[in-house]
Amino acid sequence: MKTDDNWSRLDNAALIFPAAAGKADTQVFRISCELYDRVDPAILQDALDQTIRIFHVYQSVLKRGFFWYYLESTDRMPIVHEENTPPCSAIYRKNRKNLLFDVSYYNNRVNLEVYHVLSDGTGALHFLRTLITKYLSQRHQITEPSLDYDASAMQMSDDSFHKYYTGSPNVRQNRRGYACRLRGRKYPEDRLKIMTGWVNLRPLLDAAHQYHTTLTVFLGACLMMAISETVPARAKRRPIVLDVPVNLRGHFPSSTVRNFFSVLLIGYDYWNLSASFEDVVKKIGDDLRIGLSKENLTRIIEAYSAVENNIFSRITPLFIKDRVLRAAYDLAMRRSTAGFSNLGVISMPHEVETFIRSFDVCSGTNGLQICMCSYQDRLSVSFSSPLISSEIQRRFFRTLTNLGAKVEMATNPTGDGKVEA
Repeated sequence: MKTDDNWSRLDNAALIFPAAAGKADTQVFRISCELYDRVDPAILQDALDQTIRIFHVYQSVLKRGFFWYYLESTDRMPIVHEENTPPCSAIYRKNRKNLLFDVSYYNNRVNLEVYHVLSDGTGALHFLRTLITKYLSQRHQITEPSLDYDASAMQMSDDSFHKYYTGSPNVRQNRRGYACRLRGRKYPEDRLKIMTGWVNLRPLLDAAHQYHTTLTVFLGACLMMAISETVPARAKRRPIVLDVPVNLRGHFPSSTVRNFFSVLLIGYDYWNLSASFEDVVKKIGDDLRIGLSKENLTRIIEAYSAVENNIFSRITPLFIKDRVLRAAYDLAMRRSTAGFSNLGVISMPHEVETFIRSFDVCSGTNGLQICMCSYQDRLSVSFSSPLISSEIQRRFFRTLTNLGAKVEMATNPTGDGKVEA
């Protein structure tokens, strides 16, 4: 909720991120755009200077109050630089007035990294699409085309959770038990392995249609099967549960570039149910259909917002809130096996789309996080994990290649002497 020209409260989804962030889970995500030509840093900087003047809310720093964290406007300007840190490294640092996003480049790639307190994937994508459009227009000396996103500064900074909160009494979220957890050796020093595959879409869409379902449901089932084939049998005494973020803008009109999403937990009990792929597809599809109902999403908004509006929460000092929220976050993590996020189809103006090869998205995590997006006829699927084993990833991509899809793979260096491409 906007409270002053110079500062604003965090939206309800963002409240937990400062408490949850740490060396092993930075709460930072990255969206990258791969171009066909090498990046010109001077032109990229000029495009960024223009973009930040549109997205004023991005020109903010995180401050700590006695009761809540809040965003404060700043005159600091973002500086483009060559990529010099591992993906999804920490952005926010206590007692430093630094911006909550970062723009870097490497060869022909432009990276936008965002601390989740500031924005979600959809909001960040609006920023990156604007940046890339301005950059390519200057780089190739063409008239800058219009984007399909046109919002005022007030609409961009809107706290949509507050906007749609009604204060309905007796709203509760369904409680869930603990989920199957992934175990294994981790890389030292909180290193994060990111394995990305770029896949041609047509064979996957054809396969999804054969099961009379969507691409998201089909790939979710492929992921669940890969996990079920990898974890020990005794671990499946608890259901395999995917943590699925949902963009609320598609259900409640909003142009905000701040956080406006909810999370659905989609699970399958392999211990007591059939392990057939068809049954997994049906269960995921049914759960998503129920979870995406207006009634359920409204209940989630009410539950999120009730925390901030509770009188006891308001008067509790922040240092106590941090401990409570951290404990709540740790408990929530025990109720999911892996994160599964689909940013959806990314479109660009036709005047610049031929200069772009692909987009991809990944996220920091202390578990297993899968992020997807598609551009034209290519789907990008990124696995982020601190676990050394890549067996789940291999089984997932092997399923796609068995369907006739061509997969182009890349993995970031993790310091273990193994670099895949």
